[in-house]
Amino acid sequence: MITSPTLPPFAGYALARGLTPCFRTCGMISQSSTQEQTATARAAAVKKGVDMPYTGNRFPSLQTRRLQLVSPAEAGFDAHEAFLRIGAPRFIDAADDPDALWWSVATIIGHWHLRGYGLFAVIERSTGRPVGLIGPWFPKGWPEPELSWHLTEDARGKGYASEAAEVVLDWLFHEMKWSTVASFIPEDNDASIALAQRIGARPEQLVSFRLAPADNMRTWRHYPAARRLEQPSVTERLQ
Repeated sequence: MITSPTLPPFAGYALARGLTPCFRTCGMISQSSTQEQTATARAAAVKKGVDMPYTGNRFPSLQTRRLQLVSPAEAGFDAHEAFLRIGAPRFIDAADDPDALWWSVATIIGHWHLRGYGLFAVIERSTGRPVGLIGPWFPKGWPEPELSWHLTEDARGKGYASEAAEVVLDWLFHEMKWSTVASFIPEDNDASIALAQRIGARPEQLVSFRLAPADNMRTWRHYPAARRLEQPSVTERLQ
């Protein structure tokens, strides 16, 4: 739970509105080339009598004391500026390959449209810069929805990951009414294991699936706060 006087005491998240002031200075809300192309296509469609409505604000935005979490599929979010431009922050595995990076970003945006949820872009409120991605992730081939996180190197060690994870869990459990969500973490990823423990996740069995990014993945189980308190403490690794 995020303890901040500006957040509700019951659920440590706020559904944010009016994203423009937060992102205007860093170009995250702008008339990007993609938006210009969309506007042109919409105008052409209207001339041909095709209805191509503007969706507006469709997706949730979450806010903590230091962070804003916004869907990359949001109409006002400039994904090119955040992820694809030269010099953009690197927190996606495919960042070294511009072609693979484009496909990764397209998948992240498409996931929101296909599932109705997905990875949030994590924005540092004080600077407006993107510092990572975190959220529920359930691509085809995954055994169940996963809470996944990816932060830039310079954003680590500040507590951002746990702050963002807590607000996403609150949203999933209180707003989306999920009863549980997993994280699949390699056994040698000490940093992610420590984060899972900090936010109350419990280790379960090793898991194997065809598209798993590693062959030593363990399921870490997240529950709502009340359920987490009921779980027995784990003092040794499960086999």
